[in-house]
Amino acid sequence: MNNLLTIGRKVTAAVFVLVSFFGTTSFAAGDVMLTLIGISEETVIELTEEDLLALDQFTVQTENEFVDGLVEFVGPLARDVIALLGEQEIVTLRLIAFNDYAVEVPVSDIMDYDVIFALSQNGERFSIRDKEPAWVIYPMSDHEELQDRIYNDRLIWQLV
Repeated sequence: MNNLLTIGRKVTAAVFVLVSFFGTTSFAAGDVMLTLIGISEETVIELTEEDLLALDQFTVQTENEFVDGLVEFVGPLARDVIALLGEQEIVTLRLIAFNDYAVEVPVSDIMDYDVIFALSQNGERFSIRDKEPAWVIYPMSDHEELQDRIYNDRLIWQLV
């Protein structure tokens, strides 16, 4: 992929890429929900719903501009998912949604804050028409500095 970020000569991005589920209404057991590609593109990890649920689940209660009031989100910590790549050199993540919308997120965000790849909201699993397979959620209500437009722009849903 030629769209990885570079700083100087060093490639500094991990990528979540689109998987071929266009037209489906939901992921079935065993379907790949998230694909991680390492810096060198030699490491590719495909995660199913079962894989994501096997990771420690973390709860974030927060507000953001896309929900009404305080909402409870549950999912694995983004740093735990990224750690599956086993790469220490990642500085920036490129996160891609079902519709090819992409955002670049500094790894420092997921190390400094309990950012999660939410799989549910208020106890309800996301549907493909809503936010499935995952929605990147920052604990915005817990940190005043996260209540900024730049972080709202990083709340990418339908993360694949």
